[in-house]
Amino acid sequence: MFTGIDDVDWASMGHAYGDASDVPDLLRGLASSDAAEREIALDGMHGAVHHQGDVYDSTVACIPFLFELVGTVGLPGRGEIVDLLRSVEGDGRDPEEMDFWSDDEDEYAAWAGMLAEAESKVRARSGALLELLDDADEGLRRALPGALVQLHDEPETVLAALRRRLAGERDPGVLRALVAALGELGVRRAEFAELAGETLAGLLARGNGPGDAGLQLSALVQLARCAPGRLPERSVEIATGVMREARDAQEDASAHENTAPAPQTPTMISYLRRLKASQSTTAKAPWATELLADLHRALDDRVVERFALLEDQLCSPDWGQRREAIDMGGLLLTGWRGPHEEPVRLLGEQIREADHRIVRWAASELRHLYGIGRPAAHALAERAAAGPDFPPQARWHETSYGAVLGALAAQGDARAVPGLAEVLRFGHVPEDLGDWIDRMDQGAAAALAPVLEGRLSALDPVDRSWRAEHLLKAAVAVGSAEAPVTVIRILRTPADRLVPARGAALRALARLGPTAAREALPELRSLARNGTSQHSVEAAAALWSVGGEEETALPALRTALAAEDWSPLCDALRVVAGMGAGASVLLPELRALAASPEKNVGWVAGDLAVALWEAGHGVEESLPVLLHAWSAHSDNRPDVVRVWAGMGSAAAPAVPVLRQELIAARRHNNTGGTGRMRYRCADDELLLQHARAVLMACGP
Repeated sequence: MFTGIDDVDWASMGHAYGDASDVPDLLRGLASSDAAEREIALDGMHGAVHHQGDVYDSTVACIPFLFELVGTVGLPGRGEIVDLLRSVEGDGRDPEEMDFWSDDEDEYAAWAGMLAEAESKVRARSGALLELLDDADEGLRRALPGALVQLHDEPETVLAALRRRLAGERDPGVLRALVAALGELGVRRAEFAELAGETLAGLLARGNGPGDAGLQLSALVQLARCAPGRLPERSVEIATGVMREARDAQEDASAHENTAPAPQTPTMISYLRRLKASQSTTAKAPWATELLADLHRALDDRVVERFALLEDQLCSPDWGQRREAIDMGGLLLTGWRGPHEEPVRLLGEQIREADHRIVRWAASELRHLYGIGRPAAHALAERAAAGPDFPPQARWHETSYGAVLGALAAQGDARAVPGLAEVLRFGHVPEDLGDWIDRMDQGAAAALAPVLEGRLSALDPVDRSWRAEHLLKAAVAVGSAEAPVTVIRILRTPADRLVPARGAALRALARLGPTAAREALPELRSLARNGTSQHSVEAAAALWSVGGEEETALPALRTALAAEDWSPLCDALRVVAGMGAGASVLLPELRALAASPEKNVGWVAGDLAVALWEAGHGVEESLPVLLHAWSAHSDNRPDVVRVWAGMGSAAAPAVPVLRQELIAARRHNNTGGTGRMRYRCADDELLLQHARAVLMACGP
């Protein structure tokens, strides 16, 4: 083994941490009979020779020796080496989209050439992997199917080899890997999608042999990816049946009962393995929950099937499956339009669980769902009424009780008020508290005024936390008498002191109205006239609330409307929109912005379109600007359609885009994110409501 390794001038090569003279020892470590030594060597390969996916001359020099290791019969750990080779090849990476550390063109060319050489050398040797598909090492057989699809240049050969191995394989994990590779081949090579789909569809008719449940769910996932037209009408029934079977059978136990325990080493590999194990132990059959998550992603916009799958999983007696369902529910319910009432109710039923983790996770998702969360409100209210298990804490929001209270308050449910009054006496002040109160019945929310006033009176104007802003916004929302006093105290803090809460005080003042603003007129005029102040626009808004103050407010707004940066520009446009017809004197500036291709883009386009309408109410002038804003950024759409709803039948030119929006499965702001991505479904629900109003006003 390693013929010629000592003939390579490793010291003249490099990797992430210097010269590559240590690489031969790493390669020999990969061939060790000691599992811990192999893992340390593999960690070194990933950490230095292939650091963060980069390729060095030493990386390229390793390729023949890595293939030699993979081809050594009986050597353990070869599956991980195959994965390393796949990463070195790069899977179609584009150097132009990667960060390179130097601006030197010659250095960049050398680096890009290294990437291309690594890809070429790995692909050139990939034919050797075909001969190993029947190897006795299950770990290697699991790694090979995906590697062949990625690396081999003859897809016909790979397809035939995968189908042959599928017929003779018995290991459940390897079977799932083979199925995943077939689906990936169909996705990467459209001309083979039909053949791959035919094979996958045939797997759904398998009987009750070893691993057949996992095989069927795997086949559904891959059919949804490469041949969705072949998905059977019974797809949901098949998937839910597999999940029930997985709860009752430890499919992989027999396949791994003789496997030696994994080594515990001081490596990133060991840490990530332990982390994954700690997460997967919550489910009786982790492979099933992982496959169901894959099926959700593959089904994408097929919301009827996805919502049905979610409902079944939320009813699972398996704690781990429900944990995964809660997470998927947060993504699906905020990101897609569908029959959400029953899934939301079932998510609320998790609040009745004794396990505080389940309660906290479910309530945290429901907090994002206040726009559609009413079916869960009763369960939340019951849990909130039971009170906390322990006395309120400063970090009450991190407890299960706090999560429930926040979810209930987010819906504007007054039943959250008693609990909030208790925890807010000294504890954390939520960022959204003011928004929660704005959604509540104001008579019920008034009970929060005393505790908020107590917190405000003790507030230090130079408090560097966000506490002041959150408290002020909430106090204004409940109509607290202490709010104007605190605002004036903050604004009159000496100018030579850093006052983080000054912006919050100005925004509060604009809401408090003329009486409070008049008392601060000197401070407001000074801030509005200071063209370099970040608070000039907010001061202008507060001045306007006094009753105009055009001679001071309008110049500040004109300055902001001419800003190059989008942030002050958007702030000014929102103030102009709030001024309504009183801002008609600024119409020339707004028209100039609308005519500027450089300025009238992104979020600016949305705020500009609304401001132009509110200031002028010219239908003929505003409609093209609103239509442009609709397409300029999806976040603009709720505000734009609200304007159209106010126009009534005059918004008829917008009907085609609204009809197209209403048939979309995704919410308007769903950008396709995964993981913990959550969307503002309340904004989307308002968009849908206003869009339907426009269509009704415009007739059939």
